[in-house]
This record gives sequence, structure tokens and C-alpha cells, in this order.
Amino acid sequence: MKSPVLDDSATKAVVFDLGGVLIDLHAAEARQELIEKFGMRPRRVDMLTRSCFTHRRRSITELAMLGKVGTAEYLATFGRECSGGDTRGIKANRLSVVGRERRDVFTIARRLQRAGMICCIFSNTIALHWQKLSSNRDYPSLCAFDHLFASHLIARAKPRETAFSFVASALKLQMSECLLVDDTPLNVERARTVGWLALLFTGAAKLQNDLVTNAVGLDRSAC
Repeated sequence: MKSPVLDDSATKAVVFDLGGVLIDLHAAEARQELIEKFGMRPRRVDMLTRSCFTHRRRSITELAMLGKVGTAEYLATFGRECSGGDTRGIKANRLSVVGRERRDVFTIARRLQRAGMICCIFSNTIALHWQKLSSNRDYPSLCAFDHLFASHLIARAKPRETAFSFVASALKLQMSECLLVDDTPLNVERARTVGWLALLFTGAAKLQNDLVTNAVGLDRSAC
């Protein structure tokens, strides 16, 4: 397979989203379990798990992603909405969202590093998930990245401009020198708006093709 080629006059760092890009997510399955097993109303599940940061009033998940609430309060909020009050079961449900590593995407990241790129992770995540992801046994590839940015630790989350500027500043780079790989269209759109390059992730094969293309496969006038 051909190695990725980037326009390194522009791109210095490739910043990967975590859930949905580097690891599998099982949000739909976890949502269904909350409804069927724990008796939560679908609308309440959607309100509690909302993570788009487009509403003025933050959901409990968004507050946890910003580090404003801890794991105990996060789980208790879900527990109050459940018919059985099964705290242990709720915790297991919330952890089940986080799946396994996608080895094909990690392979691409390693090729980029060998080509001289800074490769980072920037994830909108919560303390509960981050604790699980810290397992070197279950997620051995995460430690190979040059930098890890977790929203709950830096108190900034995508798609806010302050999140992108924080990461660029931490890397000592200009916004235009950073490339985001993310599976959320809004994050990709906002990254481009603030001056980043950005690719919408739909699969490893397409990502590889985009990176092989000159100028990272993007129309620079649209960024």
C-alpha cells in the first residue's frame, strides 16, 4: 500500500478523533439497552447523551466532557431516570459505548508518523471512558501517539473554536498547519471554519486515499 503523502508545507500535525475513528463506538446499542432494560424514555436518553454542544443548556454528557461533573454525578443522573436504579448496570452500559481499536486506522497513523507528521488524538470524552481507555492491555496503540488531548482534561470540546485553538497552541503550530480527521460533520465543518484542514472520516480506505492525494485531498479554497 502506498504511503500517505501530505503537503508538508501546510500540514504539520494530523489530529485524530478517537471514538468512531480510532476505536469502535456502540452508542446505538447502549441507547437501546437504556430504553429496553432500564426503562428510560427515548427522549430522556437523547437529552442526557447529547454531545453536539449546539444547545445553550448543556446535557450531563456535555458537562462531563468539559470536566464540570465527575463520574459519580454523571452516573447518578442516569440512575435517577431508570426504573430499577441499577447503578452498577448503568455504569456497565455507559462503558459499553467504548469499543475496540480499529487496527487499520492505527496503521495509517503509524505511516504518517514515519513520514514525519505529528500524530495526535483529540477526543470529546468523559472521565469514565478515559479510565477504560487508559488500559495498555486493551488499548495498546494509544500510547504511540505524540499527544493525547481529552476534552474533560483540557476543559474544551469540539466543535468550539477555543478547542481547536488550544490544541494548535499546545502543538506550537498555526491553525492552518493542523489537520483534523473526524467522523462528525459538524466538527469537520467548524474546524475548517477556524482555519484547520479537515477530513470527514467514513472508513480507513477512503482516509488512506484522501491522504495519498496531494494537498491531503482537500480543495484548499473550501478550507
